[in-house]
Amino acid sequence: MNNQKYTEKLKLSEKGWNDKELKKAEEILDQETERDLHFSMMVFWSAVLVIIFANLIVSLVLIPFLVVLYSWVLYLIVILLGLTIGFLYAFLINSSSYFKTKHHLLGGIIIPVIALANFIGMVLVANKFIADSKINNLPHNIWIIGLIFAGSLILPYLLGKVWELMKR
Repeated sequence: MNNQKYTEKLKLSEKGWNDKELKKAEEILDQETERDLHFSMMVFWSAVLVIIFANLIVSLVLIPFLVVLYSWVLYLIVILLGLTIGFLYAFLINSSSYFKTKHHLLGGIIIPVIALANFIGMVLVANKFIADSKINNLPHNIWIIGLIFAGSLILPYLLGKVWELMKR
């Protein structure tokens, strides 16, 4: 039993609570914690699905930019979109105190891998469109675009974790 729980139990005992009442109150409080944990898990998986969906939408929106741009402007757009979704992701994942390290690691691996795969597919589609329509633009390197987006997507989350470690 942790110290705070023991202290609270002593206070209630001094107020006249018997062991049966203390045990019943403790069971009720534990049930609430389980309900909160279940709700937090629903929030976690919903956040993962929202981020995956947002990732898909961004990749579809970015295809026209990939077709016509090939410079630092394109990379800046990719970084800004990645950071935008990354901040949303970090907010959703860090919004619950019930998430354990395994959830953060799982989310920290799943989201960038899906983002990378999504952007590789998107760049392949854009490159095919460039080649088929004979647009005066070079094909894009799928790994550079994918890694830039995945890196900028996970950066806000990683910065938040570093900030937490520095505050300790």
